[in-house]
Amino acid sequence: MFARFAFLKWPLRSLKSHVQGVPETSELADHLSKANYSVRLLRYWWAGQALAQEARRLGRPLRVVDLGCERGWLKHFTPPEAVAHWTGVDWNPRAEARAVAGYDELIHANFDAALPLPAHTADALVSLHVFEHLPRPGATLAEVSRVLKPGGIFLGGAPTMPGMLARWRERYLRGKLRRGEVAPGGHITCLSPGRWRTLASEVGLETEFAVGSHAVRMTGSWLENFRLWVRLNQLWGALFPSLGSECYLRARREPTWDFEAQPLPVGDGRPRLLWATAACAALALLVGLGLSGARALAESPSEASIDRWLSAHQQGGDHFIVVLDDDIPARIAKRPDVTTVAGLDGLAAELRRNNGAHVVIERSHLPDIKKTDWADQLTVDSRLAGAGRDFYLLRFKSTLGTSLRHYLNGR
Repeated sequence: MFARFAFLKWPLRSLKSHVQGVPETSELADHLSKANYSVRLLRYWWAGQALAQEARRLGRPLRVVDLGCERGWLKHFTPPEAVAHWTGVDWNPRAEARAVAGYDELIHANFDAALPLPAHTADALVSLHVFEHLPRPGATLAEVSRVLKPGGIFLGGAPTMPGMLARWRERYLRGKLRRGEVAPGGHITCLSPGRWRTLASEVGLETEFAVGSHAVRMTGSWLENFRLWVRLNQLWGALFPSLGSECYLRARREPTWDFEAQPLPVGDGRPRLLWATAACAALALLVGLGLSGARALAESPSEASIDRWLSAHQQGGDHFIVVLDDDIPARIAKRPDVTTVAGLDGLAAELRRNNGAHVVIERSHLPDIKKTDWADQLTVDSRLAGAGRDFYLLRFKSTLGTSLRHYLNGR
């Protein structure tokens, strides 16, 4: 619990003193000229202090990945002796990150895909105000965990609010994205402190603290010239992490399991026999009492799950062609982003009219599609199985996913 008060113990001096060699015409220099303690720039101060603390703990400089580096401002606020190698990653890295900040390498990347970084190579990965723009933050955080060395740290920051409000806010933003009112790359995800902890735990990161940075920003206020104003904001953030405007997380990569290190005792499975027998008896009783009802319920989740599946892959302007013979769930057929077709001839004609569309199709059609002359233009994006049916989401004329021919040959 006391780790959340770490901000209050880190040295805080005028942010201007951290930055050297920044051109006077840059936006960073403009921010620094207006206040001694610009609250907007505190995100870089705290991450730089956390990196310095980790370097002292290890007794050596770090290899750091700045995910979402943009112009490289983080490097200006990090003690030079704390980092041995900087890698900047961004969907649109700016020349300023290399020319002024001096990153060792810059990489262009799509954060919603596999990161072009080797596994277990970074001592620390920092991502400030990136995850609120991502459609699948959990998948991206899994890539972060892969890149970190065992024992490495993730430093993340994003706007925040309490859990229930964050869920409502995210549904609202995702709805605007589906209607085309928010462009991909805008704010579409809300991360409460609890959501940060859950996402981190699911990918093998142990949260050390999730703390608010400040209560209010008030950019340009005369209060930003007083260190006490910053310290009071940090105290509020430590006491009430979700009742401010931003939340910051430090999470550590857990060690990789060694499954051969400790063989299980010979008698380990014996107590489970009683529980397995009781569970089988209870299951048999439930099946015997409600078999017909279970069959009826098995159909309805399929329709709802397909609907949720398509919504999860809707990026704001995607179009889906659904090939489901004559048995098309009503909810799916009524979606505004869905066109239904019957058979492969209908599918081929619709693909010619909708270049770049997605195809939703049952497993039984795939061998026939493989024989067509346009099968090489399809890749497998994902699969949804349930209620006795097996669906695939294919991409047409896309570099993402696995080639359909290769997928089928490998099955």
